[in-house]
Amino acid sequence: FVSSKKQSTNYDRVIGQIGIVTEDINNINAEGQVKADGKIWTARSIDNSIIPAGSEVIIDRIDGVKLIVKNK
Repeated sequence: FVSSKKQSTNYDRVIGQIGIVTEDINNINAEGQVKADGKIWTARSIDNSIIPAGSEVIIDRIDGVKLIVKNK
């Protein structure tokens, strides 16, 4: 029997939070970092836009170990 119920992890708590871009987010160059929940995460923009360091972003979801973010 396999349960299809999604298991929640502590990482889910960052979804919907605001993070600060610490390294320019550029999906094409596979670059970008965001500080959220006291940690530095690899990040990509939801719409492939370039988001400069220092920007505030909203965390939309987690894809593997990357945060997918959008402009605030």
